Amino acid sequence: MVRKQLYITEGQDQALKHEAQSLGISEAELVRRAIDELLQGKTGHSVRQREALSELIGHTKCLAKNHRLPQHYLFDRETLYAEREQRQHQPTK
Repeated sequence: MVRKQLYITEGQDQALKHEAQSLGISEAELVRRAIDELLQGKTGHSVRQREALSELIGHTKCLAKNHRLPQHYLFDRETLYAEREQRQHQPTK
């Protein structure tokens, strides 16, 4: 996280304290949510959504890089679907 310092009016301070207390969250969390809501209105995505997506993409790239199927492993869609159908119709033990 990045630390920011800003000035707000006394009225904003009182409202912020009241709202945070009524929601049971910190004032900082309330400010973060308000910023996300403002930015989401302009971009369609919140900062947290973009951060989560970026983290997911990075994790996916790492998995793709480190996890390889054996070289001789070949498959086709029809075979996969047939195997799946076969498993679904097997009686459970």
